Amino acid sequence: MTRKRLLLSVGVTAVGLVVMGLAVSACDFFFNYTEITAPIGATGEIGVRVEKTHNNCTLASVDEYRVDGENIQILSSTEWEEVARDVYERWFEVSLSEVGDGFLRVSKDCTKEGYQEAVLPITVVGPAEEGVWRQADEGTYPFDSTLVGEVEMVLGSGTVAEAVLTVDRMAVELPTGSGAFDGDLGETRLFFTRTKAGDVVPLLVVSERFFLRFDHLIAADS
Repeated sequence: MTRKRLLLSVGVTAVGLVVMGLAVSACDFFFNYTEITAPIGATGEIGVRVEKTHNNCTLASVDEYRVDGENIQILSSTEWEEVARDVYERWFEVSLSEVGDGFLRVSKDCTKEGYQEAVLPITVVGPAEEGVWRQADEGTYPFDSTLVGEVEMVLGSGTVAEAVLTVDRMAVELPTGSGAFDGDLGETRLFFTRTKAGDVVPLLVVSERFFLRFDHLIAADS
């Protein structure tokens, strides 16, 4: 994995290839980091590599390898690329979205070897003195507004119930895949834009513990 990789600020342990699977299994999983510790709101790229060691793999496609995470958002990813014979690689742009212990996980389930997974530990710590969380908490939208249109903001007590975020007296439905995001958020800033019909489109939710982005969904549809 020689690609230029990371903007994840601090406390990141990086190596060229880190094996996270069992050598006797049908697949070996690798990450480009052994672990990550970085502030909430940090973004960067994580590389995942799969080496097939079984001569007759029963998986129909590399797309059957599953990738998921906790306390992070996957903003975008490349397709699986065969970089050598039976060696596949994929890159994920991630944003650290919730303070606490999280992970990025790659897994598969096949008829010959059963379930197998590898987990990259990710620790999300409090905000850096300078950075996107601090900028947003001070009331400034920290990303390129030209990609999303006019940005508005509301500040107040935030709650989430059944994927509906309420800040002050404004309620907005969160996009599918927002994760385990529920309950009382405390003081919350919601940055949003509006459609031509006047509907509210969330861009960023910021509270003491959360930094949840939706701007990448708008960019992906544009």
